Order: sequence, then C-alpha cells, then structure tokens
Amino acid sequence: MPFILPTIRVRYPSASAQGLLSSLNYFCKAQSTVRIAIISTPHLPTPPRGYGASERIAGILAEGLQQRGHYVRLFACEGSTARVAECRSFPDTRLAQTFDQSELIHVEHAIREVADCDLIHNHCLAAGPAFAERVDLPFLTTLHYIHPLVQAYPRAPYVAISDHQRQTLGELNIAGRVYNGIDVDGLPLSETHDDYLLFLGRFHPNKGADLAIEVAQRLGRRLVLAAPSPPQDQQVWFDQNVRPHLGGRIEWLGPIEGEEKARLIGRAAATLIPLRWDEPFGLVIAESMACGTPPIAFRRGAAPEIIVDGVTGFLVDDVEGMVTAVERADEIAPATCRARVENHFSTERMIDGYLTLFRRYLTRS
Repeated sequence: MPFILPTIRVRYPSASAQGLLSSLNYFCKAQSTVRIAIISTPHLPTPPRGYGASERIAGILAEGLQQRGHYVRLFACEGSTARVAECRSFPDTRLAQTFDQSELIHVEHAIREVADCDLIHNHCLAAGPAFAERVDLPFLTTLHYIHPLVQAYPRAPYVAISDHQRQTLGELNIAGRVYNGIDVDGLPLSETHDDYLLFLGRFHPNKGADLAIEVAQRLGRRLVLAAPSPPQDQQVWFDQNVRPHLGGRIEWLGPIEGEEKARLIGRAAATLIPLRWDEPFGLVIAESMACGTPPIAFRRGAAPEIIVDGVTGFLVDDVEGMVTAVERADEIAPATCRARVENHFSTERMIDGYLTLFRRYLTRS
C-alpha cells in the first residue's frame, strides 16, 4: 500500500499573527484554558482495557487536563472511552497492512482536524515525528519508546519520560522531561503482605519473566505471573523459557486489571523487575510502590530514578542480588513507598509537568 506523506499547513482560521501572540501572552499570564489535541494510538483503546502503556498515559493525561478545565480533543482507537470534550477515531486505519501504516493514516487524518487547537501532543512514534515540521501548530511527541523513525527527525520536539532516556538520546531535540504518572487513588496502600512474589508485565525476553522464575525457584517461593498471552513472535521463547516451569509454585494468572490488579500487587511480598533492557520509565515499579510493595529491579534504565535503593525498594545487578534482596523485602516501609509515588509519580504530578511544558513551549512557538 503506497503512502505519500503530505505537507499540511494547519492554520488558525481567524487570528492574525499579532492577535495569536497576544492571546498566547495572555494565556501565559492568566493561565487560561488551552485547547489541546492529543493523538493517542490507533492500536488499543484509550485508556486500554488491559496492557497498553502509551494509551494508558494518553488517557490519564487527556482526562486530567479536561478535569482541570482545558479543552481536549482526543484522537484514538475505536472503542476508546476517555472522558474528554471530543474523542475521534478513523476507520480508514483498518486498511493498513502494518503497525506503522495504521499510525500514518491515523496521524494524517488527525492533523486535518486540529486547526482550532493551540497545541498537538502526539503519542504515535511510528508516524508523528514526520509531521512535526509540516504543521503550523506546536507539536510535541512523548517518547514512550524509541522508534527508528525518531532518529530520522531529530529536530522534531520530543518529551523524554526519564532523565536516563534524555541523556541517551544524542542529538534529538528534547523539549523537556516529564515522568509518567499513575492513578494512586486506584491503588490502595497495603500494610501487610503475603509470601508470594509477583511478576507483572509482558512475556518478552526484555522483561525477564524467566529470570523471575529462577529467583523464585532458588528461594523456594511462590511466584505469580500476571501477564497476557505472548504475542506470536514470542511464542517460541515462551514455550522454551516459561511454559516448562508453570505449575506448582509458579502460577500464571493471565492479564489482570482494576481492583484485582491492585489487590494482587498490594498483597505481594515483592515485585520482581529483572529487565534485560534499559526501560525508559517503568510503570510497574511505580504501581508496586503505590501499593506499598517493594519493587526489586535490575539497576538499569530509569529504575534508579524511581526507586530509592534500600528505602522504597532495591536496585540489584543480577539474579544473585535479587535473591538476596527478596530476603530483605520486609525492611521496606509500605507508607514510605507510597509517599515516594505521591510526591513524584502521580497523575497530578504528570499533569503539572505537561502543563508547565505546554505553556513554556507555546511562548516559543
């Protein structure tokens, strides 16, 4: 399916340059309402009903900005339920043959409908950066991961989600850093814990479910794996490294959400996060701490920014270190874990961060 990337100039319908500058100056002084177009992905509903990190963040942000009195127009997958002023989807994305093509159709359609907005906040990394210099509105893209297309458009403005990510992005134009935020109210604090260990995430070598199994087996502890079925491209890895160990002390629940997820995290003795890659943030780490359950993570990626080692969890270098840390999990105070999240990684902190960035960026544009 051939695609031609158009040059699209989106303009305000009735404002002169002088009038626009005046309105922006007034906005910055009075902190008036902003009209924000948020482009989530066409792959999963926003917010998602199961796993979907970028869609979850886009949904939390869209609803949070709307609740603060700003106007939000959300472009998202069909079936999205975010409570915003307008939520639009594009059935044409069904014509796409690949992940990247669906994002291209989605973003191209979206930017044709944003002329009356002040700013575009994009979450589609497979297509959005290519349009950043083709619209006459401020256009920010959050780096939930690093798609190869990002490197082809280094001048497009990006938002990093951790300092570690920002420091490893080379020549990319980073407009600012905003940590991801989680709904702390939806994750009740638990002061008491059971004996099981928890792995929460996806079945992918980078996530290290097999290493979590090794830790549990060495300790003779029960491990609960809360993860959706592996995608087709990871089925062989799953069959070789995870499936043979299921049963007995190693239990696979499948995907969980809502109150069930909160209970499972809150009752765990510790959450194991043996990542094989430098994850740019780590929502599971923050969710675990919010429930008062100490996360035990390999010392890489953004984990050292989220966990205060020995205070809200443990940072380790290998499986041996993780085994030792599990035996110290009861040294961590649940209330201290939760306070760390409330002060740094809540939805309110994330929304504050984006609003500050939006206002600063609007004055530059």
